[in-house]
Amino acid sequence: MLFSLTSKARYLLAGNPNAPMQLLEEYAESEDAHIRARVAENPRTPLRLLLKFVHDASSEVRISLAYNPVVTDILLGELAEDEHSDVRYALAENPAVPHTILQKLSKDENPYVAHRASKTLETLEPVFTTVKPAHTQAPTQSHPQLQPQAA
Repeated sequence: MLFSLTSKARYLLAGNPNAPMQLLEEYAESEDAHIRARVAENPRTPLRLLLKFVHDASSEVRISLAYNPVVTDILLGELAEDEHSDVRYALAENPAVPHTILQKLSKDENPYVAHRASKTLETLEPVFTTVKPAHTQAPTQSHPQLQPQAA
């Protein structure tokens, strides 16, 4: 770049979906994990960079990747195998993650990950599985307006 931006400005630009591709490519190589994490969560980041982030040394970058709305199921599957439980937890709490991956995470060795995935799966279940008929009650003696009228 021709001029230097502050760290905060780079952070904001890296997450901007309107950021130029050249900038995202440059920031993907940043030594600052916070900047790479913002690029990883940016929906405009090209797939070839997202592939690289799956194996990033920083768990923060991999966690951010778990929240990227355009990340592929294959990459999410790889993240579900991540050695760092915080990365798997991030997947487990994301309702956009495929059902099969959430099911796998619900059996995770880490009880927090497993519980979170189970809770996320519960929220995805239909609220009403069957329609039950409404219960009607006969008028009661205790409420005068509900008593039958005499003819």
